[in-house]
Amino acid sequence: MKGSTDVEYGAKTRGGSARWTFSIRAILRTGSSPMPLWASFVMALFVTVSAFDDVRLFLATGPHGEHPWWVLAGTGAYWAVWMALAFLPKLMPYMFVVFLVTMYPQTTPGGAMLLAFGALAVAAYRVSVRELVVIVGTFLVWQMAWTSAISTLGTAGLWGLFPATLMLVAPGLAVKFQRERSLQTARGQMAAEEAAAKVAQKQRTELARELHDVVTHGLTMIAVQANLGTLAKVDEEKHRALTEIGQMARNSLDDLRRLLQTMRADEPAVLDALEEKVAPSSATIDLAQSVSDAQKRLSGLGFPTVVSTSGDLDRTPNGLRSTVVRILQESATNVAKHSGSGTECEIVVDVHKDRLELRIRNKVTAGKPRLPVSGTGLVGLRERTSRLGGTLETGQSRGAWTVRAVLPFTGRQTLH
Repeated sequence: MKGSTDVEYGAKTRGGSARWTFSIRAILRTGSSPMPLWASFVMALFVTVSAFDDVRLFLATGPHGEHPWWVLAGTGAYWAVWMALAFLPKLMPYMFVVFLVTMYPQTTPGGAMLLAFGALAVAAYRVSVRELVVIVGTFLVWQMAWTSAISTLGTAGLWGLFPATLMLVAPGLAVKFQRERSLQTARGQMAAEEAAAKVAQKQRTELARELHDVVTHGLTMIAVQANLGTLAKVDEEKHRALTEIGQMARNSLDDLRRLLQTMRADEPAVLDALEEKVAPSSATIDLAQSVSDAQKRLSGLGFPTVVSTSGDLDRTPNGLRSTVVRILQESATNVAKHSGSGTECEIVVDVHKDRLELRIRNKVTAGKPRLPVSGTGLVGLRERTSRLGGTLETGQSRGAWTVRAVLPFTGRQTLH
């Protein structure tokens, strides 16, 4: 807040609790408050009956006093003031000024003055704070001018009028601010719920992408191994294929269980129980082991793979490691789908001071993919690397397909 006129107001949340900060500007922005239709009707009925009775008495007794018609004008003015309070609060300041003009020539306004104070009390709740400041200020100036020039009360009467004016405003303002506080709390809760819903939707989207990556990679590798086992003529090769299928299935199940843990993060007891049953995933902890596993898996599927690394892989932040593993898995999946047996592959990992660069390259084999293609894997990886502030480039050049990812170490955000 700026300036020395700031006071506590406004709703803010921190740590789940609400605290309030006020500013004069925020107070003045507080608008008019609604009134039930039945209350407006009762108010309008009362003031209409009162005005009708005043007009009847005026006509029955005849003109009297120095300014008799000011009395009749005052009756119409206070009727307009209260009707504005009932139905059109934005017009109330203008009607109130007209009302004060009609009262000024009268030395003893009597009932008109009481209606002015009553209108002020209702206006404290009904009109905006900015308009109320204008109304109260105008009324106080009018009181000084009226008591010093017209009224028989003299300036000493201000000691009664000023406190009464301010005291009558206080209850309406208190109700207005309490209502505004409740509205701000409700708006804050609604905004928090909307933000939580957006976060939940984002998390569901990311989890759906993770499920796609896990299932697609695991099933593709299992399908390729099953094909190799079917074509194998040596029992040892069939046994190795079955062993690989079992290991890949277990790894995929571990990844799926880990995703379920994330989805049920609001149940600590369940998380603890699941964590004990799920072995730590080397794919999300040890990058060197992950690269080695990718090489062994591709080589075992009939795709001779060469690995080249530089820099310290352990320097890679934890928030980036799962993305590196997903890129390796998706690339291995695409190699198995699109390449023929014996296709040579290359995996290059370079860890620099401020970034990690990953490149997977394999020769392109003509013909249709050997397995179904979803078309969403690389799209999801691009979105994922983009959220981390990195880039993912794919394309064919000189008879080879290349996937190149750059993940910066600074300015990143965690996906899970």
